[in-house]
Amino acid sequence: MVTEVATFNVLAGQEDSFYSAYLAARPHLSQYPGCRSAILSRVVELPSTFVLRVEWDRIEDHLDGFRASDAYVEWRKLLSPFFDGDPSVIHLVEP
Repeated sequence: MVTEVATFNVLAGQEDSFYSAYLAARPHLSQYPGCRSAILSRVVELPSTFVLRVEWDRIEDHLDGFRASDAYVEWRKLLSPFFDGDPSVIHLVEP
């Protein structure tokens, strides 16, 4: 298993709209093969920043599967209007 951690900086004043868009976009992600879970959190100290943690069976399910899919295109189309800059994405594995 691998955990994707994506950080989104959202345009100030658009946080609630971003969250609503995430709820609409979430099924594109959570129902994708290899996705075990997806949890979005808001950063307390930086209220325009959100962190998404996604557990994948394999890193390839994310990079070669989801990222190359129509589901990703739809997911991104719903969320990207609210981005303040590009998201940062890292992947974590247990040692």
